[in-house]
Amino acid sequence: MSQCYTCGVNESIPFKCNYCKESFCHVHRNPINHSCPFIDDYTEKRKDVLLGKGHNVGNESSGILNLISRAVRIKSSKTELLHLSVAALLVTSVGLSLNNYRYISWQFLAIFLSAFLVHELAHKFLAQFYGSWAEFRAQTYGLIVTAISALPIMPFKFIAPGAVMVGLSDKNRFGRVAFIGPLTNLIMGFVLLTLSSYYYPYHPYLAAGASFNGWIALFNLLPFGVLDGQKIFEWNKVVWGLTMAIAMGLFILGYM
Repeated sequence: MSQCYTCGVNESIPFKCNYCKESFCHVHRNPINHSCPFIDDYTEKRKDVLLGKGHNVGNESSGILNLISRAVRIKSSKTELLHLSVAALLVTSVGLSLNNYRYISWQFLAIFLSAFLVHELAHKFLAQFYGSWAEFRAQTYGLIVTAISALPIMPFKFIAPGAVMVGLSDKNRFGRVAFIGPLTNLIMGFVLLTLSSYYYPYHPYLAAGASFNGWIALFNLLPFGVLDGQKIFEWNKVVWGLTMAIAMGLFILGYM
């Protein structure tokens, strides 16, 4: 437990500024929000990320190369990898609990785990493409809820070990970053549903994977709290409504 250097709130998993090296809560993690004394360094580095060093205005080839560079320049940290590993372990445990840990099916676990990882990494990749700091952080209450769901006796399963934290102020970009998570689950779900019709021996795994991806999308689209649905609803209500309807359909079709 550590106190935010700006507001003093206790934070179980604090964010450390890469510039002033102080610890902050999720609200003040961005150098701009805590009036970092090294704000000029942060601003300059952010410009380099958004525009690229040596960017020439009007140079079309340079612009294309810059887009490609931004798409592949994905940054992470040891802290993020640790948090993501712990979250992935708990998600895997939830998957194993569905059959009371009686046997391990690598096919089912791969589908189950990819639904979580691809969703979170999609948030991260798009946010970083937009030039934002973006890293996954586990949250204490989320880890506890997910750990409880890993108990075989629990009839309902909730997977919410953490979330990707981003620093975007643009409403449209922030909405798109939130939207891309459920969108990847819907794409994966319908691909699995289609494959289940052609690869009958794997039908149970593929159909279950399709339904699970639908459930992940459906859960995250709920317009409450810190879920993606709240951000998408505030960004574009039509997109939220259509996506919610599609997610419900995928969830049902996977069980048929």
